[in-house]
Amino acid sequence: MDDISWMLLEELQRNGRASYRQLGEAVGLTAPAVAERMRKLENSGVIEGYRAVVNYEQIGLPILAVIRLRTRGEFEGKVGHVVAEIPEVIECHRVTGSESHVLTAVLRSTAHLEDLLDQLRPYSETITNIVTSSQVRNRILTRSAVELAG
Repeated sequence: MDDISWMLLEELQRNGRASYRQLGEAVGLTAPAVAERMRKLENSGVIEGYRAVVNYEQIGLPILAVIRLRTRGEFEGKVGHVVAEIPEVIECHRVTGSESHVLTAVLRSTAHLEDLLDQLRPYSETITNIVTSSQVRNRILTRSAVELAG
């Protein structure tokens, strides 16, 4: 990853719909040169895909819940498969510590949240937080942030 590749990644994180021409103007390359770099970034797995950032509240899912699961015994290996089948769950991570998984779900109401928790209870103890506001969302990962962490 050189400076140009990092600049391309930063621009794409700001605007995933930018054309090769627009990206080239931002990083000082021609559109064909950008296309070649993009192909390499995709083929190497650095760029895994492109997607829209959805405002869940605008589509009727105003509640964002963070649910920590404490799964033990026979369900330890099964809970990931169960959670993967629940469409309201937008993220699920297996984690270290006292909980086994942390998931994020979008919901239309507290009754909807209760239904989701009822689906999880046979497999795991739950600890649930409803998000009231978000201070950091969709942060752009920059080269300097990676270098500071490394």
